[in-house]
Amino acid sequence: MNHPPLQTRLLEAIRKQRLISPGATIILALSGGADSCALLDMLVRQKTFPLHIIVAHLNHCLRDAESDADELFARGLAERYSLPFESRRVDVRELARNGGLNLEDAGRRARLAFLEKVRQEYDAESIALAHHADDQAETLLMRLMRGSGLSGLSGMAWRCNHRIRPMLAITRHEILDYLKNMRLEYREDSSNQNCAFLRNRIRHELLPLLETYNPAISSNLAATAELLTGEDDLLSDLTEEKFSRLAARDKGWVSFQIKELLAQHPALQRRLIRRSVSELTGSLQQIAQIHINQTLELAGGSGPNSSIDLPGQLRVRREYDVIKIDGSNHHHTETDQPPTVIIDGPGCYPLWDGMVLEVSLLAPPDDILSTPRNCAWLDPAKAAFPWLARSFRPGDRIRPMGMQGSRKVKELFIDSKLPSWQRRRVPLLFSADNLLWAAGLRLSADAALLPGQATALFTKIKGLPPFDASAPARY
Repeated sequence: MNHPPLQTRLLEAIRKQRLISPGATIILALSGGADSCALLDMLVRQKTFPLHIIVAHLNHCLRDAESDADELFARGLAERYSLPFESRRVDVRELARNGGLNLEDAGRRARLAFLEKVRQEYDAESIALAHHADDQAETLLMRLMRGSGLSGLSGMAWRCNHRIRPMLAITRHEILDYLKNMRLEYREDSSNQNCAFLRNRIRHELLPLLETYNPAISSNLAATAELLTGEDDLLSDLTEEKFSRLAARDKGWVSFQIKELLAQHPALQRRLIRRSVSELTGSLQQIAQIHINQTLELAGGSGPNSSIDLPGQLRVRREYDVIKIDGSNHHHTETDQPPTVIIDGPGCYPLWDGMVLEVSLLAPPDDILSTPRNCAWLDPAKAAFPWLARSFRPGDRIRPMGMQGSRKVKELFIDSKLPSWQRRRVPLLFSADNLLWAAGLRLSADAALLPGQATALFTKIKGLPPFDASAPARY
């Protein structure tokens, strides 16, 4: 099968994928290797639409004189095409050591940071990278071996933010043929022969072996990655729609009603968890499939109150009918004990976790039962000062208004489906040893205000958490 000339195929890909606007300024990442040299030459020679090309080269300082020679070659090539040239030297080995990274990752980060800086300086539309079909095939095989979902197997995108890859449908063999036919020079990076790197082993050992089964393996794998990209885009759109409808969000956490989450297709369940983690941390680098599975197992388990920790200082909590992914980096345990606060009389008193207690002597309203859950009306004759505001302790009991006898406060928590980690937050108001009010949950019959009284102690807690209101409250 005869293919159109390589430059024509490149321009067709640019038009089809809408990668470059006519007249745009682009930053071309030039390593000096075969791929970037071919891309530069094809873009300079094309006459279909005008372009302003800025050549950018990063010297990684990894190969001493060889790295310096690459930089000189790239500079000379830019001068030959009469193009602006930008370069920078970065000690990638030191960067890797200081950041706890491997050389490949450190080099990639340094490269992208440099290219983005140049793009911003020139107010360029995009950064053109010379990744091709063989690179795409290598990426897909690497991710397949390490274990990946559909998003990972989609490979590299034609466009990612400001980065574009116009040569993803072109193979390395075609690039080398182009350079030979055009009699163009390029540099060979000796580190590309080092099979200590997984990508190089795939390039020099695995792909040649696979080509003995199918000579077009690189093109076929690249085409497969493109098909998977389309499928992934469709599922991503569906995930966004489900996420906006099912997820409850606040600063630092995302939660789902377990029944609604588990009613989704398993593939969507996994994507919704990944979407939540991405929202909280901005990255999925530390999250593996085992962490997604653990989260869903927690949601589908029988324990009403349980939790697991995930990488990135995330904690996943099962809170009765809710699964909550918490990225607030402020995880309380049941052993945490907030301070005890003494209430001498009417006034304003800071509590814990940002809550504030306000106590006023007021005339009560006619309809006390409509009082909000963070407020209570108490009988001054039954609630002598000083009060103590403290958190729950095992053995605490209350005589709930509207109920017979006393009950353990822990039973109120269970009735209200209050997660164990959140119980420590509930303020309990005591007069001597008498529990007056479990804030937001129950008022004690011992402190209840009788009808017809002229004055009452109005108690309000600002910042009280929105505890589950499944159990009726009595005020």
